[in-house]
Amino acid sequence: MAESAIQSAAETLTYFLRQKDFYLSHVDVWVMSLRNNLKAILKDVDGMRGYNENVQLIEVANNTKNVIDSFIFKIAEQRGETSAGLMSYQSTFDSGIKDKPAIEDLGKKIFDLKTRLDVLSNRSQYGIHNIQASGEASTSSTQSQILREKRAPIVEEAKAVGFEDEARTLVGRLIAGDMRRVVISITGTAGTGKTALAKKVYNDVYVRSRFHICCWVNVAQEYYQVRDILLASFPCLSRDKPEEALRRYLEGMRYMVVIDDIWSREAWDGLVTAFPDCENGSRVLLTTRNEEVAKYADTQSTPHKLHILNENESWTLFCKKALLENPSPACPPNLVALGRRMVAKCGGLPLAITVLGGVLSRKEKSVYKWEKVLRSVEWWVHQSEEDAISGILALSYGDLPYYLKPYFLYFGAFPEHSEIFVDELIRIWIAEGFVQRREEKDMEDVAEDFVEELISRSMIQVSERKSNGMIKKCRINNHLRNLAISKAKNENFLYVYGNKAPTSSSIMADRLAITSGDISNCISLNSSTPRLLSLLDFKSERFLYVYGNKAPTSSIMAARLAITSGDISNCISLNSSTPHLRSLLDFSYETDLTEKLALNILGGSFEFLRVLHLESGKLLRLPDQIGDLIRLRYLRLDMPELEYLPSTIIRLSNLQTLDIRYSVMSDWLLDDITKMEQIRHLMVPNCMFSNGMQLHHLSNLQTLKTVEAGSWIEDGLEKLTNLRDLEIKEILGDVHMALSRSISKLVHLRSLSLDALYQSWIPAFESFSKHEHLYKMILKGRLEKLPEPHVFPPNLTQLHLEESKLERDPMVTLEKLPNLRSLCMRWAYMGKEMVCSAGGFPLLDTLTISGFNELEEWRVEEGAMRNLRCLGISFCNRLKMLPDGLRYIITLQELKLEYMSEELKGRVRKNEGEDWFKIRHIPSLIIK
Repeated sequence: MAESAIQSAAETLTYFLRQKDFYLSHVDVWVMSLRNNLKAILKDVDGMRGYNENVQLIEVANNTKNVIDSFIFKIAEQRGETSAGLMSYQSTFDSGIKDKPAIEDLGKKIFDLKTRLDVLSNRSQYGIHNIQASGEASTSSTQSQILREKRAPIVEEAKAVGFEDEARTLVGRLIAGDMRRVVISITGTAGTGKTALAKKVYNDVYVRSRFHICCWVNVAQEYYQVRDILLASFPCLSRDKPEEALRRYLEGMRYMVVIDDIWSREAWDGLVTAFPDCENGSRVLLTTRNEEVAKYADTQSTPHKLHILNENESWTLFCKKALLENPSPACPPNLVALGRRMVAKCGGLPLAITVLGGVLSRKEKSVYKWEKVLRSVEWWVHQSEEDAISGILALSYGDLPYYLKPYFLYFGAFPEHSEIFVDELIRIWIAEGFVQRREEKDMEDVAEDFVEELISRSMIQVSERKSNGMIKKCRINNHLRNLAISKAKNENFLYVYGNKAPTSSSIMADRLAITSGDISNCISLNSSTPRLLSLLDFKSERFLYVYGNKAPTSSIMAARLAITSGDISNCISLNSSTPHLRSLLDFSYETDLTEKLALNILGGSFEFLRVLHLESGKLLRLPDQIGDLIRLRYLRLDMPELEYLPSTIIRLSNLQTLDIRYSVMSDWLLDDITKMEQIRHLMVPNCMFSNGMQLHHLSNLQTLKTVEAGSWIEDGLEKLTNLRDLEIKEILGDVHMALSRSISKLVHLRSLSLDALYQSWIPAFESFSKHEHLYKMILKGRLEKLPEPHVFPPNLTQLHLEESKLERDPMVTLEKLPNLRSLCMRWAYMGKEMVCSAGGFPLLDTLTISGFNELEEWRVEEGAMRNLRCLGISFCNRLKMLPDGLRYIITLQELKLEYMSEELKGRVRKNEGEDWFKIRHIPSLIIK
């Protein structure tokens, strides 16, 4: 698939042409012609199916980017500038270009590329018509038009159809029966919704209240090490013997564990030792396609075989997905027959129905459009050699617009069952150059649109949302991930390897992702592979190579390397340079990053590296040579033992993301951070700016956390007007005025966290009325009083107050915040009485109060907190009874009482306590 490479190259040339004072004689004409031809080809690229021609197009596109990138860096280096790259074109062109040899070299290369593309553009090969001279119809305008369409509301996975009876049956089996540890298995064919049902049961309030602890373990077909499985599910466990550590933790507890997607008896034998049988009613819930595994896991427990959806259930699910804009989905009469014919092709499989609905949700509700989809469904299902899912999923991928396909295929690089933080994913996409600014929107917002569109098409799923409704985590269904891997492999966009090693001739991709297995043979340390390089240059898009169990026998020639298990030291050659590598992402728990290997990675071997993500290394410091990676745009180091970051990091003038918050990094000052003018996201562990430091150069900064307060606040915080996420610690009174004044000007804030020094005060604030995007506030420190309701941000949805020591009832103010959904207060109130009034907290979903040591009486009036779902109370020792008004809150699903007085615990005893009538309607009651 050539779309992503061509689109990226065309946008690179467009950006190049827009620079101030740009004029390179004849070269600019060739650049413009090359750009226009690429854009024209892009419009018809879906019709190009010739393998060799596609591969050659990809090569032209990739070489175009390399030529432009190398030219800019060469000019910048000759001038002695540290800032170079696509993000810094402006400074390169402002003074004009007078280096004639460099211009002539650029002209020759562009002309060669243009000539080659002209041959490839011949209409006899591609059927391309009307290669435009102007070429100004940008691909981004097409994206903009599509994304400006009304975004349909999303049906979340939790609203599954057809599982109600199944869920009730499983819940009953989990909370009743033998005291021995019972294993209950959900079996069924692919696409029947085993994981969806397991999640529904896992989140059931009755189940949650029955067990001391509930946990979820993901098992993938590509996993062969129990250690890897447990560490992926419980990163906090000991890395030496995680199964023993988990067993010790669970002993004596009544637990419920879901083991999702288990494939073999061997996998069960390895995992079962981590889950002790304490004869206290603990349960294990398995999902598996293999009924023999289910019977083997517990011979006394009958597997629960999941049925396919019946005709009515299938139709209901289809309408919910395909007709999202309707509050109560009802299919137009003229489309019912067509819709039912399509649904029948899905064979009652929820995944196929969901994806088909996602395809139709974006289309006009007309007979013509639905007939066209029906014909495609019938063709694909007929072509499928396996089942209906294959055909429907293939249709869903084919229906994606060209600009969205690279984003979907990229999910194939992540291990099975991964929950992906969207903010991090977007930062990597931007660093890779996938995302371009559109109109007035920042790149982060553009990328969020793409994530939302993939969700609305049911291609990926929401794992968790923030309190303001934005996506926090997402995941991809395993069958769709397999589709992404398959399409990427067939189209030479992404190579995913599963169970056996490819030969050197089969490694055609440009990125390597290792999802399991030993990779000690992945790279030949003593030999070069010129033949493989030739094949890669000629036949592949070289986008991503994913390696599974056994290693390829030749050197890695990919441009991106992702490691999800195994030791990186066995993967990267210590004796050879890999200048082609652009991204290195190590998610492994087995890495032993030696100083020699780090020096090899950072000391010039990867001169084109743009993305570097390293976890779990045992280094105390990084080599000074990290400063040589001048093209680096994304740097994340999750190294708990890392104490030193060399000053040479300041040479990374193109860096957009620096994330070292999970490292020790003691006594590190951000002295010269202002030289990193492209920085957008800065996440550090309790570091501080130097006094008198000027911050106005950091105009692109969107994320700043966690830094210590200081005079730098007065010297320039208010100038960081693009800040979205700000976290400051160690606040003292001498910065209160400057901090309050500065924050009032940061109107693009979305999240604000302020932490005062112990027993110190949080400053009083001016009005937040202009902070329309600010949805989350965390304030840790003493408050003389709460601001008036109109001072708070108008769209505040999440508020956390800690150590506030308020003397006046905070509920009087907070209950008037119209959009508040989550409120957590810890040691925030010192009074004896508290009242929640009728009509107060209209949208509050979650309330947590802790450490109200003086609270004796809490009144909740009828009509207060009418949407409250979860209530937690802890360390309120003088509170002797629960509010009568809790009995009016019929939405309450969970009440958690921890470390409360014995008197109160007696009053809530089931069927006996004096307060039982107030809470008997609450499904989940947890008392610790």
